[in-house]
Amino acid sequence: MLSKGICHLRIILTFLIGLSLYVPASDVFADSVKHLKVGVYSNPPKLMLSDQGELSGILGDLLVQISEQEGWQLQPVPCEFAECLDLLRQGEIDILPDVAMTQVRAEFLSVHTEPALLSWSKIYARRDSKIRDIFDLENKRIAVVDGSVQQSYLIDIATGFDTPLLLVPVPSFEDGFKRLLDEKVDAVASNQFFGDNFLVGKPLESTPIVFMPTELYYGVAKGTHKDVLKAIDVALKSLKANSNSVYFEVLERYMPVNNTIRLPKWIWYVMSALVLLTIGFVVFNRMLTRRVAEKTHQLEVSEKRLEVILNSVDACIFIKDCDLNYQYANQRCADLLRLPVEQITGYNDQELFSQPMAAFLNEKDRYVLSTGKRLAYQEQHTDAETGEERLFWSVKVPLTAPDGRLIGICGIATDVSEYEALKSEVQKLANFDPLTNLGNRRTLIDRLAERYGEKAFGSSDWLMFIDIDQFKTLNDRYGHDVGDQLLSQVGERIKSHCKDDEFVGRLGADEFYCLSQVSFQTASSSDLKEWLNQLMVKLEKPFLIAGEQLSVSFSVGVVSLFDCKDYIEAMKAADLSVQQAKVAGGRCIRFFNEQMQEEFNHRQVLLDALKSAISMNQLSLAYQPQFCTDATSETKRIGFEALLRWVDEEKGYISPGDFIPLAESNGLMPKLNRFVMEQVMNDIDALSECFSDDNWVVAINVSASQIKADDFLRDLKQRVEAEPRLAQHLELEITESVLIDDIDAVAKLMREVSSMGIQFALDDFGTGYSSLIYLKLLPFRRLKIDQGFVRDLLNDRSDEAIVKTVIALANGLGLETIAEGVETEEQQHRLVKLGCYQLQGFYLGRPEPLAHWQKH
Repeated sequence: MLSKGICHLRIILTFLIGLSLYVPASDVFADSVKHLKVGVYSNPPKLMLSDQGELSGILGDLLVQISEQEGWQLQPVPCEFAECLDLLRQGEIDILPDVAMTQVRAEFLSVHTEPALLSWSKIYARRDSKIRDIFDLENKRIAVVDGSVQQSYLIDIATGFDTPLLLVPVPSFEDGFKRLLDEKVDAVASNQFFGDNFLVGKPLESTPIVFMPTELYYGVAKGTHKDVLKAIDVALKSLKANSNSVYFEVLERYMPVNNTIRLPKWIWYVMSALVLLTIGFVVFNRMLTRRVAEKTHQLEVSEKRLEVILNSVDACIFIKDCDLNYQYANQRCADLLRLPVEQITGYNDQELFSQPMAAFLNEKDRYVLSTGKRLAYQEQHTDAETGEERLFWSVKVPLTAPDGRLIGICGIATDVSEYEALKSEVQKLANFDPLTNLGNRRTLIDRLAERYGEKAFGSSDWLMFIDIDQFKTLNDRYGHDVGDQLLSQVGERIKSHCKDDEFVGRLGADEFYCLSQVSFQTASSSDLKEWLNQLMVKLEKPFLIAGEQLSVSFSVGVVSLFDCKDYIEAMKAADLSVQQAKVAGGRCIRFFNEQMQEEFNHRQVLLDALKSAISMNQLSLAYQPQFCTDATSETKRIGFEALLRWVDEEKGYISPGDFIPLAESNGLMPKLNRFVMEQVMNDIDALSECFSDDNWVVAINVSASQIKADDFLRDLKQRVEAEPRLAQHLELEITESVLIDDIDAVAKLMREVSSMGIQFALDDFGTGYSSLIYLKLLPFRRLKIDQGFVRDLLNDRSDEAIVKTVIALANGLGLETIAEGVETEEQQHRLVKLGCYQLQGFYLGRPEPLAHWQKH
């Protein structure tokens, strides 16, 4: 009677706890067979093997009873719990008793509908542990059976309540309790059947922590043994309906008995236990409620903070589910669509955008969902009310759940309309002269390079440079406004004299060009001269500016494209022709001829001398300082530019402007580069003495042939290994011509060099012909404003506009700017006022040997 009373009380207690904590589960099974392999893991009293190796325990005896009724043959297969699950999944066993269903197990198990047994889990500990609630488990070592429902539940508890639990996986409950007795763990999580039986006569106790009321089943592999499951269901319902059946005899047989209990007092013990459990449950529930409330408040605060951050970002941020319905959108999205945020959630693109735009967005979204890859692209939106077009840079990434399942996509769309407009304006400045709206030097180089690349020219194609004589004198006399109007009218007259397919532009300052494509039937030079004379007559007619007539003269240089091997030689020949015209007094036309060819012969003599100077080590380095200044004109030296110098024994000082292009065109730059690098490495200690701190750079010019040399990167790495300080202090200056041939290869090389710590600067920015996309793609630190813009900064509004634009562009891209060619205090002040604080030029310091700067 005592055993039955305890059994009834436990069933009542199971019912009470189950009302508050019960969470149903499910499992899966296999087709019935006459001979069944039964997985058996040690979990007494529910499941175990007898001393004779036969199926035993509550669930074991029940299965034996049912098999006798059905005529099945049972073959026990011993295994650990996790191993049993794997064997069942693999079909090595047919049925597994004592299975609690979980969402994961439902994917590969089937079970019957009538639970075989109700169970719950407890935390057991040593009697001196003082573990009374879930929070006492913080940082405690808790033994759990690997793969068990107790393990999954405690992991969820630790995550949900932010409680650090140290779970120790064990193969069985018995092993977990042995570790508890040996003090290798602080507690063990077990079902009440095994735990209550095990602790009898041992210095252990069941703590008040009770959790996970669970229904237990017999499980089979999913989709198999359906007749077995049906037979078990019928048998269980029949046995449970009869209180005198073998079902209840088996339960009573395996229930633990505490010999210290006396029949007359059991009711008092039971009532006390119920009261204590109720109080413990209320306290535990209040503690959980308080902790949940705290966590909820923290989540609400975090969510509000995140919402404020996301709504303050100047970008559209949104989340879509796998059906492409919006699950979240920030305020920027709502502003774009002119809808409240609430009216976006739950809708899709077809309901929010035009059909073509929705189809475009869906295509991109489907790509992300199908590939699981990040996608970045440009998209253009048109405001339905104003018709304004806005350009967005959109990035979309897949969203996954903690278990790896794809649950949607997250997108960020940034409005880049203003940036694109600025880029377009800068590109216009880079390709066209803002004063005359004619092409500039870069455009001419592009056209010529294309012609020579395709050999698309004949003997009647000419390049003409046209220079205004004494323009500086006129500009100083009448002012820059009059000079600008004159330049505009000159450009218009040249343009009007040329055909539509002939290209006219302004090289800079007072120089214009005409890429003539006129085809004369006889293709004679006399026809061209007649055409040029007509142009000269038109140009020398008085210009009417501000009510006053101005007469000016012009010097013209002409070269046949057919007589030059490439665009560089053609431009040099045309420039040389103009200079010859000016030397002749101006107001004339000069054709590139044999006399000018003699100039090239002279260059060959200079080339031989340069080769000798390199081999005999007659070159040297001069260092020109770079400064950082501010509005108060306080300057600080921040670096040097290393410049090559050559003093020939016979010819004396040779300008770098003469021998550097010569070396570049004749493949000598790698040798010069090695000389400069070796000299800088030798000078690095002395260079350090020229600065008050270690934040300085030494800039070295690198040409196209140098950076594209096969051994450039290898040589640089070896030098950095030999002198690690180079990585901190070296800056490589490259011109835009370096970038035009193979941008991908140059970009890869520059990124490898940058990874070493070496910095890059873009030299002579604004004078070349590269795309502005290079500034976005390549790892530049500084833009170097060409001295050509600095020279006339105070007198030429076009130069000032270009300098302003370059500074604004650099600031927008996070780059520094440094202006070269600063020769007056006024130029310095104006550059600082425009926002360029790094300066270099003769006014601040001329190139000098290093010994000079060690003293100054």
